[in-house]
Amino acid sequence: MFGYDLGLDLGTSNVVISVPSKGVVLNEPSYVAYDTETEKILYAGRRAYYLQGREPKGVAVVQPVSRGVISNYALTQQMLRFFINRVIKKNIFRPRVVASVPALATDVEKRTIVSVIISAGARSVCLVEAPLCAAFGSGIDPLQPNGVFVIDIGAGSADMAVVSQGSMNQTESVKIGGNDFDREIVKFLKEKHDLLIGIRTAEDIKKLIGGAVPREEEVTMTAKGRSSEDAMPKTVDITSNEICHCLKPLINEITSVAKAMFERTSPQLVADIVSGEVLLTGGSAELYGLDKLLSEALSLSVRVVSQPALCVSKGACTALSKMHILDNYGYQFKTKEDVRIR
Repeated sequence: MFGYDLGLDLGTSNVVISVPSKGVVLNEPSYVAYDTETEKILYAGRRAYYLQGREPKGVAVVQPVSRGVISNYALTQQMLRFFINRVIKKNIFRPRVVASVPALATDVEKRTIVSVIISAGARSVCLVEAPLCAAFGSGIDPLQPNGVFVIDIGAGSADMAVVSQGSMNQTESVKIGGNDFDREIVKFLKEKHDLLIGIRTAEDIKKLIGGAVPREEEVTMTAKGRSSEDAMPKTVDITSNEICHCLKPLINEITSVAKAMFERTSPQLVADIVSGEVLLTGGSAELYGLDKLLSEALSLSVRVVSQPALCVSKGACTALSKMHILDNYGYQFKTKEDVRIR
């Protein structure tokens, strides 16, 4: 093999890279810590993630990818170059990359993603929508004509699609994801308990006691932060049902979009979906009871796939070996000349 082929999930929360025959080789938070004067990155990935909220003077920590699209070109390019070089090491051949994009990304957003990945060291790039990648990563055969309903809930958005014969028949996206759940918890604790907490603490609360439905046995945990009244340290006990209640409006919005997509789906594909199951993927798919809530709302069987956070990257890797199929639907590799990069 003269070079690497990479499957890339450039997510709001994590960058996941897969290699054919090797599987997932890199899974790092998509955070960078950079010098505010020179705008050069100091750390990328897990170290930058844990530095958020604890930054020393002159250092800022950001997510250069927001809701699946690039919000800071230079920082994203530096971050991706760092991660790609870690994977390919000293290989002199530039890799081909299949990368995921949000289901309803605009042409400008797609062009920017291709440009930044090539600038980071790729030879050519093919973009495939996240829910289609998630379907492939879940083990769906691209050649099967039966319809499959995939819901991919990441950190920045929830993308959903009806996949049939290696392409998307219907697709929908809503700008709600795991990061929005975290921010809603921060807002709730400030309004209900006069407690100010960091985003990392909110994420821990979501993972430990958060849920889409009330738990059979209510769980309580202690949250530590700063009082919004006198700015002094404060500790409060919060329950799982409180967190479930505060997340409910966001989850209901995702459910409403999923229901609306059925109205545009052909009766035959709906029949296929009813006889099968809905696949739930993405990092936020592991939120307690989310599969149960969606199952009740859609009146369908819903299954959280194995390792849901890695599905999109694995599917992008699978797409590399299925390009003879995807090429029929207009999926092609773009080079530096195609996007006119210097």
